[in-house]
Amino acid sequence: MPHHPPPPGPRRRTLFALALAFALTVSLTSCARSGVSAEAASRTLVVDTAFNAKSIDPARVYQPTDYLVDHALYETLTTYRGKDLRTPKPGLATSWSNSHDGQSWTFTLREDARFSDGSPVEASDVVFSFDRLRHVDASPAYLMAGITAKAEDAHTVVLTTDSPRADVPAMLATPQFGVVNADVVRAHGGTDRKDAVTKDKAETWLNTRSAGSGPYRLRSYSNSSQIVLEANPEYAGDAPAYPRVIIRNVPSAQQQLLGVQSGDSQIALDISALQTKGLHDDGLVVDDSRAAEVLYLAVSRAKNLPTASADVRKAIRLGIDYKGLVEIAGPGSTQATGILPTVFTGGLGKADAAAYDPGAARALVTKAEKEQGLRKIELTLDYASDYHRLAGLDYGVLAQRVQNDLGKIGITVTLRPSPTSTSLQRYVDGETQLALWSYPPDYLDPQNILGFAPGDFLSKRVHWPAKDAPALGALTKAAYRAVDERDRLTAYTAWNRAMNEDGPFVPLLEPNFVTVASSEVTGLVRNPLYYLDLAALGRSEG
Repeated sequence: MPHHPPPPGPRRRTLFALALAFALTVSLTSCARSGVSAEAASRTLVVDTAFNAKSIDPARVYQPTDYLVDHALYETLTTYRGKDLRTPKPGLATSWSNSHDGQSWTFTLREDARFSDGSPVEASDVVFSFDRLRHVDASPAYLMAGITAKAEDAHTVVLTTDSPRADVPAMLATPQFGVVNADVVRAHGGTDRKDAVTKDKAETWLNTRSAGSGPYRLRSYSNSSQIVLEANPEYAGDAPAYPRVIIRNVPSAQQQLLGVQSGDSQIALDISALQTKGLHDDGLVVDDSRAAEVLYLAVSRAKNLPTASADVRKAIRLGIDYKGLVEIAGPGSTQATGILPTVFTGGLGKADAAAYDPGAARALVTKAEKEQGLRKIELTLDYASDYHRLAGLDYGVLAQRVQNDLGKIGITVTLRPSPTSTSLQRYVDGETQLALWSYPPDYLDPQNILGFAPGDFLSKRVHWPAKDAPALGALTKAAYRAVDERDRLTAYTAWNRAMNEDGPFVPLLEPNFVTVASSEVTGLVRNPLYYLDLAALGRSEG
């Protein structure tokens, strides 16, 4: 689409609105810092992000902003260090091992860990936390399906699974498995019993106070304005460089950028790759991190649609100009090579990426029209008009590009934008013909991506039952069963390639997440699960 400069009047109003909003944000932060010495204020880290927050109770946490907070408040048995997303590292657990049958994991706990009240972290706290996660039965409870936890002694926890599971260490790094102080949570209405779904009353308290052993403890929490953390004096690790953290709700990416540039904040989390041009010259730190998710086009296989034809689905795959989409997405983004992101075991190389062949695609469309007795193929493309979480991508612009590409091969596409809640519900209910989505994994392991397999929950949205793809079903079972890393690589690579053959999900992009920070911040590394490890950040005195 052509872009025209805006008329002078609206441009001035836009700038004034941004400036006013920015001034209000500065005022809020000043209030948050009131009563704090100048030295303490200089050691306060201010992080700006567009809030997606609801609860920081580990048994209920399910929103991105809350993940960032809980990772700082609660320790997990395993964690990640730096940019390595394939190898979980020790957290509360110093070591772990798996049984020969792959169904029993034994974790040995650190003996120096202390909760924020000074009491020791013990295996009984781990079991309480995990059982509470299961029995509160909130959105993340499914993570405990098929798993039982038992304390062998004060510093040994055994997890038993109902089938071989290689993904357990990766899963335990998620904030839902944050370990809480069992005695404190019980004292404030919490329970891990089977009736916790109705009897547990600790959420309100856990949204005002924390009960963890992490590097920070909670000072205040508002899921609409700001969250304040302070260093936990009982933390067994190194004290964080920033003893105080303020996380602010700043919906506008431009406003976030102004905050870092002016020095009012130190980190902006929601800047798009296109906005970073020239920022290195401004003395700012720009961290680029490949997303652990794929932007894809979901193609319905419903029998009453033209896309029930394998030829039409193949035409769509061949008829998209992936290079053009990458250019729209901005620096650092790449064409997706499969539905399984490249950061995971089983990710594919460039040779496996779909080719752009509009001539072949047009021939397939012509063939399908004749076979189906259609004058032309018409489809509707759904997308969320207000969804910018994925690296700041504008789904509307991307949808228009797909519409244009498919139009060139003879498929007429009508765009159907709607709010995220509406668009997602239509997709979940199987009502879409084409839909633009991504799937942020709940934990960093390829097993979490098997929801795309035929007959699983994501494939049900596009009417792809297991009976229609028995060979892929066998590959899916092999991937689940694989425990040894070499076997997993073989199994997931084969599964990923097979999904490319005739799967109803067309992988489009692996976008680039960008984090912008002031030059004083060191150790900046983005994590696709919880944004940042706040305690791992350093502070330059220069």
